[in-house]
Amino acid sequence: MYKFILEFDNKKYNQTYTRDITKTENTTLFILFKNTIDKKYLYDFTNNIKNYYFIKDNKLIHSYVTIDSLLNKHNNIYNCNTIINIQCHVKVRGGILGPLTDIIGIVPDIIDTIVGLFSIIPSILNIANVFMVLINYIVWLAKFVYWFIQFILWLFFDLLNPLNFFTDFFNTLIVICYSVFNTVFTILMALMSFSVNIVGGWMQGFWGWDQSSLTQNDKNSNYFKQINRNKGKKCYLTNTNTIPFSVVLGTILCPPIGVFMDMGITGWLNILICILLTLLFYIPGLVYALLIIYS
Repeated sequence: MYKFILEFDNKKYNQTYTRDITKTENTTLFILFKNTIDKKYLYDFTNNIKNYYFIKDNKLIHSYVTIDSLLNKHNNIYNCNTIINIQCHVKVRGGILGPLTDIIGIVPDIIDTIVGLFSIIPSILNIANVFMVLINYIVWLAKFVYWFIQFILWLFFDLLNPLNFFTDFFNTLIVICYSVFNTVFTILMALMSFSVNIVGGWMQGFWGWDQSSLTQNDKNSNYFKQINRNKGKKCYLTNTNTIPFSVVLGTILCPPIGVFMDMGITGWLNILICILLTLLFYIPGLVYALLIIYS
């Protein structure tokens, strides 16, 4: 058994070697170093062995020299107790061609690296698309959660709120009732107005003249010119601007009838006031009716 000290990359490795004459293939110096140095150097050492040189006893030796031949050559010098020192160094190229050769040597690796980068661009784009889809889904999910929360709040605080329900119900009921009564009242007022006009046409001598059939003399009278001061409530008018006897007689018999004969249905408020005053012993109603028909 022989002892070796192998120097590689400023590190020293202790290795032993046993000669075996039965082997058909002997161990070379390259194999001895390959089995000894750290694994991180193996790839470069194995594939670029031409870039390394070996020194033993200050002499260059070939990497494919067998250990047995090395020992047989110096058998009278080495014995089992002798420690054999072998060094391995990286070749350093000098001048301009050395660095240039190194650069040229790494060009294929650079090209392979660039091609590899371009080949993974589609994969990177696919990964980016996946992230964009994921982001869009997260945004959509956040919007959906926000909408769902608003829907729940509206459902419980607006739609299913008993106070809002009863308020809307009663408001709707009031609107419906108002519409019904207003329609009925409007129809009744129209019928009454139509009836009064018909009766007034039949009994024109009793009711007086309607404004719709005024003559030019009536329109030029002082009474007609002052009619706007009564806010258009006068419905009947004589052509001589006097109160007919039938209206005066009707007022004496029943003051509200006199007011009605003078103002028609448009003076319903004055008629109600006259009825109330007439119920107070007749005289107040008569005075009020005379003021209305002579105003």
